Amino acid sequence: MNSNGNSWKNITYLTGAALGLVVGLTAAHLYARAAEEHGQAGLPAQIDTGEAFRIGLAAVALIRQISALGAKQPDRSR
Repeated sequence: MNSNGNSWKNITYLTGAALGLVVGLTAAHLYARAAEEHGQAGLPAQIDTGEAFRIGLAAVALIRQISALGAKQPDRSR
């Protein structure tokens, strides 16, 4: 069902999903903890549109940098 040529893709997808889960859960935990410590009446501060836009741009830039790693030509001088 699965050829050897695609096994590296499956490992890459699973690794990316696991890392995304860990990073996302960590970010949510840190946000919730900061909101509890600094919020009023237990409610977190609203995220401004500008802040959400900056976070989105940072996420897109990170994804572009990661995809650029896959586009590098392998070093065949060894």
